[in-house]
Amino acid sequence: LFPNKIATEQQSVVLVKRLLAISVSCITYMRGLFPESSYGTRYLDDLCLKVLREDKSCLGSLQIVKWIQGCFDALERQYVSFFTFFNGTMTELYQFKFKYKKEVPQMDIISNQMNSVNGVCSEDVKQASRLLIRKLYLLMQNLGPLPNDITLTMKLLYYN
Repeated sequence: LFPNKIATEQQSVVLVKRLLAISVSCITYMRGLFPESSYGTRYLDDLCLKVLREDKSCLGSLQIVKWIQGCFDALERQYVSFFTFFNGTMTELYQFKFKYKKEVPQMDIISNQMNSVNGVCSEDVKQASRLLIRKLYLLMQNLGPLPNDITLTMKLLYYN
């Protein structure tokens, strides 16, 4: 799922794309936004990850997957600086900040509901990725329930 080291720019982009998809999946899973059928299971060593998949029976999860895939193109071209994911009432906002580096990529997660989580910026990329995901899971466990009538929105902010 994640390499131990990054040797090329392409590997860096692939890593950041995976981190984004897994992080958004983690948020939607932990917040109970979609049914269990909308998620596949992947493992990062001993860490069980629920990853959103294209579930045609759940239009909401299908839309989030399309948003993430749309962001992938901007990541590959190194255009996007922030990916913002929030509900319509701004009860919760998650912002993913990207820094494009060849050997040590970085994706930070900033939220209005929890402390920010610093992303991958380490020689041992796999270990740093595992830590990022664990921190995200731990921080989300203390959040209260969401309102029943939330609307999700996504915005991309680009570099000049």
